[in-house]
Amino acid sequence: MALNIVVCLKQVPNPDLQFQINAEGTDLKRDALNYRTNGADEYALEEAVRLKEKHGGRVVTMTVGPKRTEQMLREALAKGGDEAVRVAYEDPAAFDSVKVARILAAAIKTIPHDLVLAGVQSDDYINSLTGGEIARTLGNCLSMANYSRVVDAVGPARAKELLLTARLLSAEEALAAGLLNAVVPPTDLERYLGEVAASICRLAPLTLQVSKEAIRRIQERRCVVEGEDLLLRCYLSEDFREGVQAFLDKRAPVWKGR
Repeated sequence: MALNIVVCLKQVPNPDLQFQINAEGTDLKRDALNYRTNGADEYALEEAVRLKEKHGGRVVTMTVGPKRTEQMLREALAKGGDEAVRVAYEDPAAFDSVKVARILAAAIKTIPHDLVLAGVQSDDYINSLTGGEIARTLGNCLSMANYSRVVDAVGPARAKELLLTARLLSAEEALAAGLLNAVVPPTDLERYLGEVAASICRLAPLTLQVSKEAIRRIQERRCVVEGEDLLLRCYLSEDFREGVQAFLDKRAPVWKGR
């Protein structure tokens, strides 16, 4: 059976560059940055293309952001996407991940689709919110790769709690789970980043580069259990169609378990 897949992409600042914080302490100075596709979203796109090659169908890539994100969408088309959608928003720092997820969900509902894929987290804010919030809104599920990453990040017990109750981690919980390095008030952010950067700059550059690449390779090669049957069971269900229709009708969904 052919699958129509939507892949949510985010463009993030290149992490190998030096960053500066704006005068308000609310965001990076973005005018001198260059950008790339979020790493986890690239995995989602790769999985979508693999599923399309196996089952047939189409892959639609989607993002919320300014005009510069169109380059990312063109690259996604070159990697196997069939169509690209940009929801125009010129100030991506002005809203949070939950709002982004709801904007994406509103756009996704206008596109015929059987499956929605998103990366487990963004490389800039490490929020791990967008995919779960879309799933909670539309009544679908995560990919097996993202289930694996969630379990790896927080453990099976916490993963079950978050996924079964649709609860979001607070900053303090994310810090305790090792998903964050620190929780810093906005007024102290520039000072904190300056101290961290100064500490890193005193260390051996090659050691830093090798350590970052080693961690990336370990995360990329985590074992993922096959689970296409679970995705199809959820996305082809009456409940999924009900979730999408309830979203369109602005009402609470009525779940039937089938």
